[in-house]
Amino acid sequence: MIEPFIRRIAEFLVSLPPIVSTEGFMFYGTFTVVSFIVVSHLISWFDAYRYEESTLDELLDTETIETAAVEYSLLEDLAKRQQDVLAPSAVEWETRAARVGEQWTTTLYIAEYPDAPKDGYLGGLFELTDVEFDLNARIVPKNQGRARNELQRVADDLRADASLEDSVRGSYLHERADTAQATYKAVESGQHVFEQELVITVRADTQAELQHSLKEVRATIREQPARLEPKTAICAQDLAIRSAAPIGPNELDRSAVALGGAVGALLASPHNATILEDGGIEFGVHKDTASPVVIDPFAREDGYAKFTVGDPGSGKSFSSKQQFIRTLARDPDRIGVVLEPLNNWNGVIDALGGRQITVGGELGLNPLEIRPTPEHVLERRGEDADLLKERRTRVMSFFRNYFAHRDIELGTRRTTLERAVDEAYDRQGITDNAETHDRASPTVRDVLDVLEEMSKSPEEFVVRVDAERETVHDDAIWLLGQLSPFDDGGQLENLGRESEFDIRNEKVLYLDLAQQGGSIGGQTSLLMELLISLVYERAKETNKEVVFVIDEARYLMKDSDTLEYLETIFRHHRHHDLSIQLITQTVDEFLAHDISKMILDQCAIKQFHKLDGMNEEIAEVFGLNHAQMRYVQTAIPGGQERGYSQALIGVDGDWRGIEVRALPHEQAVIENETLSSG
Repeated sequence: MIEPFIRRIAEFLVSLPPIVSTEGFMFYGTFTVVSFIVVSHLISWFDAYRYEESTLDELLDTETIETAAVEYSLLEDLAKRQQDVLAPSAVEWETRAARVGEQWTTTLYIAEYPDAPKDGYLGGLFELTDVEFDLNARIVPKNQGRARNELQRVADDLRADASLEDSVRGSYLHERADTAQATYKAVESGQHVFEQELVITVRADTQAELQHSLKEVRATIREQPARLEPKTAICAQDLAIRSAAPIGPNELDRSAVALGGAVGALLASPHNATILEDGGIEFGVHKDTASPVVIDPFAREDGYAKFTVGDPGSGKSFSSKQQFIRTLARDPDRIGVVLEPLNNWNGVIDALGGRQITVGGELGLNPLEIRPTPEHVLERRGEDADLLKERRTRVMSFFRNYFAHRDIELGTRRTTLERAVDEAYDRQGITDNAETHDRASPTVRDVLDVLEEMSKSPEEFVVRVDAERETVHDDAIWLLGQLSPFDDGGQLENLGRESEFDIRNEKVLYLDLAQQGGSIGGQTSLLMELLISLVYERAKETNKEVVFVIDEARYLMKDSDTLEYLETIFRHHRHHDLSIQLITQTVDEFLAHDISKMILDQCAIKQFHKLDGMNEEIAEVFGLNHAQMRYVQTAIPGGQERGYSQALIGVDGDWRGIEVRALPHEQAVIENETLSSG
């Protein structure tokens, strides 16, 4: 059975046409195509038979599918946001600029570099306050051996060219050859060689602002210590922007050879733009480099005072509270005192374990109080120091302030009042001898008692001639009437008796001037003056550093006659390790009188938050240039959404833009929230 079958197959195969013939090509080609189609259908049928068709959602439960839909939506939203952050919606190219999204930009490259740049030579660029820019420094190490050979060849070629030139150009070539030879020797001595490229993209909202910013940038990097030559990438802004990107390619190919010392000088630039003082606290971070700005108020040679100003909501109070917390945390031995009339420091004082004293109303406070001066202070002051005279001067300043608030001119009656004050001290046995200053101080009511005796027996107070008798009598009666609010039952009776609180044993103290209902009474500056004198006396007594914050300081600046005592304290505060920190919403009161300007001059640290009232006149007073003035006008105020506020801070006349940020626990304390156990 098998042999006939095999024989038939053999006969069939023999009958087939040859492959190389036309008939064979047609037959075998047709057979191959038909076989391929049949096999394909068989495979498809077999797969369909083996596996039933199913979709992915049939294999997953409903919860997984719903979760996947939500996650997909979130990822899609995130992708869109990343696109918005990383790439503009549109770019409009011009010859020297480009409109990238909503901003105009111009990208510069550096065409020439100094041979020996100074450390931090780009520090001035990072100190620009109202210029928005991106700086990309691309530094690539070169093969040391290849670079050394190349430098040798360049030096030899220059030396050869110079020897052939007997002209001015020959002298130039000799100088270039000497420079190349010095570079070669440096590399031979171990200096590393790099390719360096600097690309700067300047940004602004309008073309006019862009041109102004470009002028500032060019001027800054052309001058000392940078001495760079910036060039605009003409007709190549697209390549320049890509080169300026953080991880962009080197599209411009404007690199130059730099040694390791030049690279180090470049990398020092962002750090030179900030301040890092030992023993200081962080005031914020540099607006461009995010480097911490660390300042020690007690490290200033010209005084330890500070002035802070800003619109309501600008972040000035938040920043001041943060600095107060950090200052006391930095040195646990420091004494902290806050004086303000609006009851806004409760959370900070509570968190620091301080004592709050509400001044005014019923609490006694004696304007004539004098306290014994420690021995170490007496030794420092010298033998000719008259402490009682200083106390009398501040007492008379208090009375002048009192009369100024009542719009009353004291005039020549001041002499009679001074005589009554001196008599009150004498009757307590207090003299210019410091050993007598531990005796009970007189009060305003003691002065009233003396004035009463002057009115009844003026002859006992006549100094030389009987004609004085009538003057003493009339002045005493007038003063008794005007000073009656200090008597028992008067409006200011608490200021007419002995002090009923002592700040000498307090480490953190809050002198709260808040009146009923949170309003500020007409005698606010009068009380502030008394309390400032009290804190000043405390600073004189102690060897510790004292941080004294005066919020709403504008109430002290209303009358030039009442500022003499404050200017005296500012002149001497440094001798007693006292850092007075003034906070205010407006600056006009400080510019109204020459004496208040002198107080501002004593502030070595000045901090401006957003201030709508900033103008060219104010900027000139504080030594701000146009860029710094604009920075203050447009500074970002504080807010939870942004997480920071902007400020312009000046230290010894050197200005920097900063961002003020807070740690979570600091923010909770400052905002008077309850801290969690963590």
